[in-house]
Amino acid sequence: MEEEQLKESRLSHSEFIRKYVEEHKEELELLRTQANSRNFEGQWLIIGDNDYPQKRLQYATTSFRERDVSPRTILFPTGEKDIQKAISLCRNLEMAIAVRTGGHQYCGYSSTSPVNMQIDLSETFPQYEYDPDNNVLRCGVSHSLGDWAKKNNKHGIYLPMGVCAHVHLGGHVHTGGWGMVARSHGILADHVLAFDIILASGEKERIVRPDEGTTEHNDNLYFAVLGGGKGGDFGIVTHWEFRPLRDADYPNSACYTFVWRWSKGKMKRVVRRMQELSKLCADGTVPSDYEFMLTITGTGKMDLLTEPVKEELSKLENSGMNLMPFQTSELSKEFGDLDRKILVPPLIQMWMCFTNKGGEAEVFDDQWFESFRKKSVCDTPLVKKRLRNIPVSKGLARHFIMKQDREMEYPFVKRSRVTMDIPERFPEIFWERMCEIMGKWGRKDNQHLISQQQIYAGGAVAKNGKAGITAYSWREQALAMSHDSFYSKGSARAKAEQWQTENDKAFIEGKAFADKD
Repeated sequence: MEEEQLKESRLSHSEFIRKYVEEHKEELELLRTQANSRNFEGQWLIIGDNDYPQKRLQYATTSFRERDVSPRTILFPTGEKDIQKAISLCRNLEMAIAVRTGGHQYCGYSSTSPVNMQIDLSETFPQYEYDPDNNVLRCGVSHSLGDWAKKNNKHGIYLPMGVCAHVHLGGHVHTGGWGMVARSHGILADHVLAFDIILASGEKERIVRPDEGTTEHNDNLYFAVLGGGKGGDFGIVTHWEFRPLRDADYPNSACYTFVWRWSKGKMKRVVRRMQELSKLCADGTVPSDYEFMLTITGTGKMDLLTEPVKEELSKLENSGMNLMPFQTSELSKEFGDLDRKILVPPLIQMWMCFTNKGGEAEVFDDQWFESFRKKSVCDTPLVKKRLRNIPVSKGLARHFIMKQDREMEYPFVKRSRVTMDIPERFPEIFWERMCEIMGKWGRKDNQHLISQQQIYAGGAVAKNGKAGITAYSWREQALAMSHDSFYSKGSARAKAEQWQTENDKAFIEGKAFADKD
C-alpha cells in the first residue's frame, strides 16, 4: 500500500506527465535504480516526482509544448563529481544532456524532452575571484548577471553583458553575451581568457585563448564552445576566466536614459532616428564608444522598467501626474484589481552609454544622445537621466539592467532578427507591423508588444570577430531587432502566431529588414 501511495505521489497534475509516466514505467524505474547506484550528492528528480513540475519550470515552459520542455530527469549537482557521474549514467542509458545555468533561454534549449537529462548548474559553481595585479577575473558559471554586475562594480571593473538580471553567466557566455556595451567592446565571449570544461568522456580540461603555443585540440575546442553550439554541446563548462575592463581607464563615461509615452508618431520617428544613427555609426561619424538601445513596450506592470526609471515615474505619480489616464473594465479583467500606480502606459525608452574608450583626453559629445529630444523625433521625455562621469560598471549594475524574472507574466511568440544593412523603408514597415498589436492602451486583442533594437554597426563586434578564434556568426550586423507578442489569453496564441507570420513576410520575404532569415 505504501509503495502504491509513493508511486501515486510521484505523479504531477499534468495530463501529459501522468500519461508519460504510465507508458514508460520500466524505463523510469531502470533510471531510478541506476541513478540511486551513482550516489549523487546533489538533488535529482525524475519526471512524475512530487517536486518535478516546479523544478522543471523556466521561462520557455509557458510558451512551448510540454513534451519539448520536460526532461526525464533533472540533476542539481554539487560539483564536478556529480557531473561526471551524470555523464556516465547518460552514456549507459543512451540519454542526451541539456545544460541550464539559470535565467531564461527563449527557445527552450536549456530544457529537453522526456528521453533526456537536464543538468541545472544555477547554484553549483559560485566562485568569484578577481586578481587586480594581473587583471584576471575567474568566475563559476552559476552567477546571475545582476549579482555579477554588482560584484564587478565593487571592484571597479566591467565586461560586456546583457540587461536581464536573472540570466546566468554560463549560458550567457555560450550564446555570446550580447549586451549594452557590445559596440564599444564586443561581446562577453570576446573577453574569455580560459575555461574549465568536463568533456563527454568525463575528463576535465582547461582550455585557454588560442595563441602561438596552444595546440590544435585546444584551439578547436575554444572555437567550438564559444559560438559552435547552444551550450553543453561539446562538454560542460564549469568556470570562465576573463580580462575585464577597468573603470579607471574611462573616467569620462556617461549613462543616459530617456523615457516617453508611446505614440504612433513617436514610434515611427524614433525608429527612423535609429536607422539614421546606424548609418552614421557604420561610416565612423559616430565613434564606436557611443551605444544606443531602444525599447518599446505596451501597457504593463512597473516591473517592465529599471529601478531608476521606476523611481522617477513614482515621483511623477506622487506629484499629481496620472500616468494611466484611463480606467476600463477591459483593463480590469486583464490586470485584475491592481493599484493603478503599479501599471504603466505604453512607453518608448532609449538607453545610451558613452564608454570613453579614448580615456581622459576624449571629450563626450552629447549631440548623438540629445538628438532624440528634438521635436522632430520624440520631443521632451517624461524621464530624463543624464549621468556624466559615472563608471560604466555602475551603469551596467543599476541603470541598464532589468531586475524582474521576465518582461511579462504571459506566454509569448518571439522573433529576433539582425540585418547587415537597414533598408530605407524599414521604419515605415516596422511602424505598420507594430501598430497591428498596439491599440489605444498599448495592447490589442490580448496581445502586448515588447520590441527592442540595438545598434552594432561600426563597432568592436565585427572587429573582434576578425580574429577568427570564436564561432559566433552575424558579426557584421548593423542592427539587431526583437519584436515579441506576449498574449494574455490562450485564444490569443493564434493571433500572435499570425502576426509573427506576417512579420516574417514583411521583414524577410519583403526585404524590409534583411534579405534572409
